[in-house]
Amino acid sequence: MAPGGRRELVVTVLSDVVAPIVVYYGLRALGVAPTPALLAGAVVPAVRALWSLVRHRRLEWFALLVLVLVAATVATSLVTGSERFLLARDGAITAALGLVMLATAASARPAMYAIGRVVLARSGHDAVAWDGRWSGSARFRRIWRAVTVLWGAGLLVDAVLRVLWAYTLPIDVVPALHAVQWLPLLVVLQVVTQLYLRRPGNRELIFA
Repeated sequence: MAPGGRRELVVTVLSDVVAPIVVYYGLRALGVAPTPALLAGAVVPAVRALWSLVRHRRLEWFALLVLVLVAATVATSLVTGSERFLLARDGAITAALGLVMLATAASARPAMYAIGRVVLARSGHDAVAWDGRWSGSARFRRIWRAVTVLWGAGLLVDAVLRVLWAYTLPIDVVPALHAVQWLPLLVVLQVVTQLYLRRPGNRELIFA
């Protein structure tokens, strides 16, 4: 990954994962109630998303999605007074990402193919060769459509678990659990993806 890409990933993780947790538990330690502590934590990813839209001067669907979902959950929680609904916001975000991935699976460029191509190009390899394989190999297309479905389904499972935890576990446990849940999911999806890509017949198309 290029230095700029690594830097942006670090900023995203710090603002969207680490900062809300630090803000929430810091305020809870000071005696602040769960709802305002959660609302304060939600401000950080919202500000990052807004800054991303302003900096790039174009609509970026993920940043816009974060802003819309944060605004919707904050407004609803203020009306209903439900901190559990606010906790379920993370599940709404991953569900939306999963649905977007599934929606692209049958398209001309499935999401995981597009991501894989970008990674390939940034690592200095010939991404153009993949375009030729995409046009000429039905198996190559099936591989990336299957991988996209895998990741979309995985994100939906993650979303269901996040909503389940939000409504069943003690409130102060949920933010920390949400913060670490992405790691085992990422590991499982990566392992399954790599095993599938390295199956006989697939390896030659992907890694040649």
